[in-house]
Amino acid sequence: MNNEQKIFFTVKDVEHLATSSSFDRGYDYFESGEVLKIERNGNLFEGTVYGSRKYKVSLDISNNELNFRCNCPYDFGGICKHEVAFALEILEGKYANKTIQEQKPHSQKEFNIKFDEAKKSKKLKFLKQLLDRDTNLQQQFIEFTKDISESLDNVVGEKIDIVKNKIHYELSELDFENIEDEYHHHYDYWDDEGMYNYADDMIQDTFTPYLNEAASYLEKGNLLDGIRITLGIYEGSQNLPELDNDDYCIFDGEYNSSVRSILMNIVNKIASKIYDIVKADEVVLQIMNLIFERIKLYNIGKEVENDEGAIFYSIKDFEKLFEALIANKTTATYLYQQLQSNKLVNKGASYIILNIAKILDDEILWIDTAETFSPNDKTIAMQLIEEYKLKEMETDFNRIAKMAFHKWADDFDLYLINNLDIEKQKKLYLKALKNYVRNKQKIRYYDVLRNHFTEDEKVKFVNNFKDGYNTTFYVQLLELEKRYKEILDCANQNANSGELEKLITPILNIYPSECFALIVNKNNSALNSHGRDRRTYQSMMRTLKLLKQITSKQKETTLYLGKLYNHKPNLPALKDEMRKANLDTNLTN
Repeated sequence: MNNEQKIFFTVKDVEHLATSSSFDRGYDYFESGEVLKIERNGNLFEGTVYGSRKYKVSLDISNNELNFRCNCPYDFGGICKHEVAFALEILEGKYANKTIQEQKPHSQKEFNIKFDEAKKSKKLKFLKQLLDRDTNLQQQFIEFTKDISESLDNVVGEKIDIVKNKIHYELSELDFENIEDEYHHHYDYWDDEGMYNYADDMIQDTFTPYLNEAASYLEKGNLLDGIRITLGIYEGSQNLPELDNDDYCIFDGEYNSSVRSILMNIVNKIASKIYDIVKADEVVLQIMNLIFERIKLYNIGKEVENDEGAIFYSIKDFEKLFEALIANKTTATYLYQQLQSNKLVNKGASYIILNIAKILDDEILWIDTAETFSPNDKTIAMQLIEEYKLKEMETDFNRIAKMAFHKWADDFDLYLINNLDIEKQKKLYLKALKNYVRNKQKIRYYDVLRNHFTEDEKVKFVNNFKDGYNTTFYVQLLELEKRYKEILDCANQNANSGELEKLITPILNIYPSECFALIVNKNNSALNSHGRDRRTYQSMMRTLKLLKQITSKQKETTLYLGKLYNHKPNLPALKDEMRKANLDTNLTN
C-alpha cells in the first residue's frame, strides 16, 4: 500500500465515468480481490484485473483527465467494470511506486567530453572500484581483455543445431492431454483462464533451462555462447507440429503463435542482460557475423516470412538484441553495413536503423529513415513529429501531423489538440477536436469546440449523439446548450435506466414535479421488484438523494422518504441504507 502521493480523482469521478451496471459489477470485482498488483510511475498506473480472463488495465492521468485503457472487448458506454475495479483499488492506495531515476541522465556527448577530460589515474581507480564490487564484472573484464583468438568460445557451429533440434523435440512432445488432471493436482479449483496460464507455464518451463544456461554464460562475459543458445532456441521454436493432444482447445490451432510469444519474451530478457555487460567491439562483431550467417543460411531465396516448414529469421525479432549489442560508432557502423549488404534495410529493421542513427549522431540518416517508415508506423510518426517540433520545423511538423491524423486519427487527435498552432492550422485542429469529442465524449473538450460552431452547427453536432450509446454524454451536451426540455424528454425515455440520476440532475429545479415523479416511480418499481436485495436498496439511494435537491418539493420529499423508512412490513436493510445515505432525518414515527 502506498499513500504518499496524491490521487487526483474520487469515487464520484469513477461513478460518473461508468454506467451504473459497470460500476456495480466493477465494485464487486474490487471487493472480491480480482485486481492484481498495480504499479505507479508518476501519474501512470498499470496492472491486471481478473474477469473471464486476465485483462491488462492502465490509467494515465494527464491534463486533469482520467484516461483508462483495458484490453477487454467491452465497447459500450463509459468505462468497463475492470477499469472501475482498477480505479477503486488505486483509491484504496493499493499500488506500488516504481523506482524512478530522479537524476536526469547525461547525454552521450556530455559523457564523452567528461571521459576525455578525466585523468587516466582517475579512470583506473573508478574501474578498480567497480571490479572489486562484482565478481561477474571481473569475469567480464577478463573476457574483455583477451585477444580475439582467446575470447572465441569453445562451442563449435554445430552447437546451435544441437540446441535447435533439442528444443524443437521438447516443444513438439509436450503433453497437454492430461492438463486438467495436472492442473487440479496443483490447484483445488477450476478456472479456465488458470488452465491457459498453466499451459503457458509448461512451455515456459521447457525454455527455462536454456535461458538459465545462456544467462550464466552472459554473466561470465561469454557472449558468444549465450548468443548461440539464443539462436538455437529461436530456430528450434519454429514450425512446430500442431498438437493432436489439445483436447481442451487451449491453443485452438495456434500453438506456434503461443510458443513464439513466449520465445520473444525470452529473447528480450537475454537482450536486457546483455545491456549490463561490458562488451569488447571484437566480440560484438563476431556475434553480428554469427547472426547474419544464420540469416543468410535460412533467408536466401525467400521473399516472405512464414514459408511453411522452413525456418525464417525476422530482423525485427532482433531489435532489442541489436540495441543491447551496439554501444559505440564502430559497432553501429558495422551493423548498418551488414543490414545494407544483406538487403535488410526495410520496415522490420526501421527501429534498429533509427537507433544506429542516434549512436552515430547522424541526423540525416535518422530523418530519412523516419520519413520512409512513418507512413506505416504510428510510433515512428510520433517520434518524427516530436523531432520536428523540437527543431521548430513548422512546415514539416504540420505535414507529418496531417499524414498521421489521416491514418491514425484516434491516436493523434489529443496530441494535435495540445500541440497545433490553432491560428495557422485551424482546419486540422478542429478536425482533431471533433474526432476526440466524438470518440472520447469528454464534455470539457466540447465546451472548447462549440466556440467554433455556428448555432446550427451546434444543434447538428449534438443531435448526432441522440440515439447513441452514451445517454449521459448526450444530456451533458444538452445541458451546455441549455436545451432543458430535450433533457426531460430523454429522461422520460430512459425512466428505467440505471443512469436516471445523471440524466435528471441538470433539470431538478427546472422541471421539479416531473423529476420528482420520475424518482418516485423508479423507486416504487425497485421496491416492488422480484428478488430485491441490499444491492437494490443501495441503487435506490442514488436517486433518493436527489429529492433533497428539489427545493420546491421538500414537503413531498419528507413524506415520501418517511413512507419508505417506515414501510410495512419492516425493511431493516432499506432503513440501514437510508441511514448511511443520511436520508433518515426526522423520519421515525
